[in-house]
Amino acid sequence: METQEKILKSALHLFFKHGIKRVTMDDIAKDLGISKKTIYLFFKEKDDLINQLCEFEMLNQERYFADANKQAKDPIHEIFLISKKIEQMMHNINPVFFIDLKKFHPIAFERFQNFKQHCAYKNLLNNIKKGKEIGLYRADIDEEFTANYRMSQMDMLMFGNYFSFERISFNQTHQLLLDLFVYSICTVKGHKLINNYKKINDEE
Repeated sequence: METQEKILKSALHLFFKHGIKRVTMDDIAKDLGISKKTIYLFFKEKDDLINQLCEFEMLNQERYFADANKQAKDPIHEIFLISKKIEQMMHNINPVFFIDLKKFHPIAFERFQNFKQHCAYKNLLNNIKKGKEIGLYRADIDEEFTANYRMSQMDMLMFGNYFSFERISFNQTHQLLLDLFVYSICTVKGHKLINNYKKINDEE
């Protein structure tokens, strides 16, 4: 792994754990066991590092969405594949990360918003259309409204002030929101498929 990528991965780990604001360039250098001068060979300042990190991660996410679309057996399977990736990310993330991103780093935040609109939203919209066509999702749901509703759920989770995460963790909250969404848009046929993927008996 090249030095620049090692720096990005270390920074992401620390930002996820502590939030962006609390982590300094010194912290990143210490975590890697290198000099801060080495970091500045690749990044002009902390904000530049965060902008490059966001670009790096969003490209990775775009590739993952494309792969999930190819690998998925059906639209519900695709949602579960993407959800698993999000779950892995959120398992060790401090929610303040997203607040710091929005508040202090407008360029990186704009890149994140661009990913949501031009990748995540479009992917979900296509997923909903396919699900309706094959009878997994309800025929009466409005496709654009439903996709926007799911994106709004994610905004509430990451940037809102609706959940304390004391009784239910950040990751558990995401899973609950996902369940409420996917069960609500599915037909009986879709419900059975969800339960099959989640290994739940229909009677439960």
